[in-house]
Amino acid sequence: MKTCVYCHNRIPKEALICPMCGSDVSASEAIHKDEVYQASLFEDNPTDVVDVTNKEDSLPNSRLQKKAFSFQQLRGKFVRYCSFLWKKMKDPDESRKTRRDTHELYGYFTFIASALLSAGLITRMLAAFAVQYDLLSQISLFPAVSFKIEPLVWYMKGFLLLLLYYLLFPILSYVIKTYFLHRRHAFPNWMTQFAGMNAFSFVLLAVSFIFGMIAPILMAVPVLLLFLIHLMSYLVTFIASLYQTINETKYETLYLCLGGISAHLLIMISITYLLIFKM
Repeated sequence: MKTCVYCHNRIPKEALICPMCGSDVSASEAIHKDEVYQASLFEDNPTDVVDVTNKEDSLPNSRLQKKAFSFQQLRGKFVRYCSFLWKKMKDPDESRKTRRDTHELYGYFTFIASALLSAGLITRMLAAFAVQYDLLSQISLFPAVSFKIEPLVWYMKGFLLLLLYYLLFPILSYVIKTYFLHRRHAFPNWMTQFAGMNAFSFVLLAVSFIFGMIAPILMAVPVLLLFLIHLMSYLVTFIASLYQTINETKYETLYLCLGGISAHLLIMISITYLLIFKM
């Protein structure tokens, strides 16, 4: 098939006269549909065509710019996320309207970042203590137990275990709210809200991670204390999220909290056993 340059209708490739408008299309101006494309049917000169055999060259500059990686966009996203954490530290329980303006992926990003930092902190502390233990065992008169820590393996196991720890609390809270208290929540927004209520503890984790990387032995006590506070904040947030929910059912909020904590503990013990002793 080809296109008539006068009426722009598709006609047979072998046609010498356009059956639609009666024009002579035997000359080379006839456009083959498979090779070129008419830019616009309303241009003054319809013989001006655009070759689209190379689609990359025909893309507008704006589309190419959108595909290109931009450090400015990355910086803007990071600034907005830091602003989200700052607002949550000042007011953990924001109004419903403000929650809707928050990106729904901030919660997942916070949980993953917390698991990465926590796993790195624990791996660093264990490796440092293992080195100190080996040094002391060489000068000790008592028999010593030799063991070897593989940092990469411990880091991966710690990351999976801690990521599950962080995710289980909001998931269990969401399940209890939905199926026991009959309160509807958008799951991604609830994950962001739960992570935002722990924004201050996330900052504590970042501080403990920095000091743990610099001086794991010298700063062991304050680092472990800050890390413990960070972990306990998720438990406190879980309980607070249920007590702040209006309960118009026959279930007592206290028993719902105990049930959720027990389920979290059982799941964590099972996963810890599988990761440490079976893998």
